[in-house]
Amino acid sequence: MKLFFNLIIPFILNLSSADGVSKSIEVRIMIYSNSQKINIKTYGNVYVIEEKTGEKYILLEDSIYEVTPNNKDYIYLSQQKLYSPIILENANPSSYIVINSQKYRGKFKIINTDSNLRMIEFVDIERYLWGVLGPEMGMSWPIEALKAQAVAARTYTLASLNRKAEYDMTNTTNDQVYTGFENISPQIISAVNETRGEVLTYKDKVFFAYYHANSGGHTTTPSGAWNSDIILPLRGVKDPYYKNSKHSKWITYISNDDILNFINSKGYNAFKIKDITIYSKDRSGRAIKLSFKTDRGNVKLEVKDLRNYIGTSDIKSTFITSIQKMKSGFKVYGKGWGHGVGLCQEGAREMADRGFNYKKILQFYYPGSKIKDMDDVYYDRR
Repeated sequence: MKLFFNLIIPFILNLSSADGVSKSIEVRIMIYSNSQKINIKTYGNVYVIEEKTGEKYILLEDSIYEVTPNNKDYIYLSQQKLYSPIILENANPSSYIVINSQKYRGKFKIINTDSNLRMIEFVDIERYLWGVLGPEMGMSWPIEALKAQAVAARTYTLASLNRKAEYDMTNTTNDQVYTGFENISPQIISAVNETRGEVLTYKDKVFFAYYHANSGGHTTTPSGAWNSDIILPLRGVKDPYYKNSKHSKWITYISNDDILNFINSKGYNAFKIKDITIYSKDRSGRAIKLSFKTDRGNVKLEVKDLRNYIGTSDIKSTFITSIQKMKSGFKVYGKGWGHGVGLCQEGAREMADRGFNYKKILQFYYPGSKIKDMDDVYYDRR
């Protein structure tokens, strides 16, 4: 491993290349946070810039580097000590770097904060969507479903831009799952390119176009999922397209001990759980609160809190249909997977298979919305 230093090379990263991606809106994605080490492998020329001094260096092609924090003001790039933060930038669009086994082509800032590394990618919005559609939907899904996902994800991205923060989104399910230049297919590139710049609007503004895996038969509102404001496109719709999926129904088992631990984590002191019933539901049929009958009386708690405590892979949604008492716990029966707001991804796939185009799919799941070019609508990089 070797690093070339003091090679000052003026350059412009040209995104208007043969791959057809044009420079538009830059999105900032938190790739890593609180890391002690980041491994980088270069494929092509990669420039390193010390933000504090403006010094530019070049990394050797096809080489491996280890990035570690040093005190609070410095970063080690292999053996070289640099001021924090540093910028990594591919010299041309055909170059890429592999970061902790994940392939990327964007520009990166690495920051040492209290001896922990944070890594933020700066990437064009259209290219960013290439890395979202695969993990969020699937590389070989029907093209019209992928196009609907592209418009929804682009809308969510635009609504998430936040100039007051260090980054706009994470690369996890907290926002949108993003895997860089992994999980990309010709269908995904076509879906993004054929909807280039298109976003959903309501009253000429973009909104958080949420989406989820399976609705269970009815989408819900943001207020039902997170106590957020409701707009017409997110009021929820009856969904007949959800059924053709293994995620349309689910069953899970929760032990008495896990139930008691959850109840007591909320400040109670119960020793025995006798029964659980659904106490309240929202308009879509999802459970809002459960009533827990304990040796210390009845306790009413939010289903979303139980789901987060037990795990979202076990309790796949709050769309609980029934609860069965067993000897040492409870069987919980439900429908759908995810928060249930906005686009049902598996419903979109079913609609595409039935011949609906992406505009019809979006119109169904976001009623009252309109598709416009993002250059023609208001969005607030807050």
